[in-house]
Amino acid sequence: MNANQDTPQTIQPFPLARVLSGACLLNLALVLLAGCAQTPEAVSPDRESTVLEARERGEPRNLDAAVWRRPALSYSGFRAGQSPASRHPSREEILEDLHIVKAAGFGLIRVFSSGEHGRAVVELIDEHGLDLHVQVGAYVSGSDAENGAENDRELQGAIDLAREFPEIVRAVSVGNETLVSWSFVAVPPEDMIRYIRRVRHQITQPVTVNDNWEPFAAEPGSALAMVWREIDYASVHTYAYWDAAFNLWDFRQTDVPEERRARAMMDAAFAYARENFEAVRRALDADGNPIPIVIGETGWQSVPSAFLHEAFVQDFAVHQAHPVNQAWYFEDVMAWAYGAERGSPGDGFARPAAIFYFAAFDEPWKQADDNWGLWDADRREKFVLSGETYAPEDAVFYQAVRTSPSE
Repeated sequence: MNANQDTPQTIQPFPLARVLSGACLLNLALVLLAGCAQTPEAVSPDRESTVLEARERGEPRNLDAAVWRRPALSYSGFRAGQSPASRHPSREEILEDLHIVKAAGFGLIRVFSSGEHGRAVVELIDEHGLDLHVQVGAYVSGSDAENGAENDRELQGAIDLAREFPEIVRAVSVGNETLVSWSFVAVPPEDMIRYIRRVRHQITQPVTVNDNWEPFAAEPGSALAMVWREIDYASVHTYAYWDAAFNLWDFRQTDVPEERRARAMMDAAFAYARENFEAVRRALDADGNPIPIVIGETGWQSVPSAFLHEAFVQDFAVHQAHPVNQAWYFEDVMAWAYGAERGSPGDGFARPAAIFYFAAFDEPWKQADDNWGLWDADRREKFVLSGETYAPEDAVFYQAVRTSPSE
């Protein structure tokens, strides 16, 4: 989801480019990222070698298995009455959130920006000795010629956090959904390459880019493939929930009897996520770029959010969004990455090396793109975690609209 938690944003209309391309998901929320390995040493920024060249010299930046085997979560702390454009959460509120996330068994979190919110997360983990690691983000947007000063601040902020807190910040992500066709924070590939090199040359942690699965599955040798040659691992977004609206997979499942249709829909959604992963894996391998894949974002709404117009909600969201459906999707993707008992994580090749599930908490400021949280905005567990209030038969599924009693 794409919105800078430290920069005022307005709710955007549904991007036309996204409709035309049939891509995945409205991006309107920002979350945290970070990375580390050893104490970083400054690297000369004039050394412009790709990850592939570094690997040939025996200098790969591998994902630390002890860190990446931990269940991961996207975190942003804006509560009711707060927003990036108004009041930020207090440090006390962020600390409460971090304790909640840790108590639920998550050990790795993602934040989108290196600004005020992201820095507070990393500092609080350090101050209170919390057993949490972070993938921290540099939230860049627009071309360097147009927005270079702001992008520089984000890039330097991420570099500083990685260097100041190497035992907490275990990776850095440059940009969030900047290269997908429907991006409203688009950054030219050549600028992304310069930004990635700038960060990677000044830290020792692995560096990635968070983006939709489509650009990651680009043709070998393309301008987009050149970007992926600069990163240490791919952080891929997949959203069956939004892509159903473009008929990229069959969410209706009308060939299945109604009593089994909800489960069939969620099975198909999970299959679609796996297909996205496999498409990226094939493209990277075909380009001679065998970097591991992490799922940087995926999730499911528990309640339909108003989105674009009422017809969209009536025809699509109400047939998918429900606490039970959310719980099924969560269990499927977490078992995919970490094993049924969370004890056999993937390697980034046959299965994802991690999944940053989207998201920790609901965020009312996002309006049309809310209700993804495992907890609501008041920090109450949803059914996905508590298992209370609902039963499997409550799950929603597609039913054709009947316009008259005779139909």
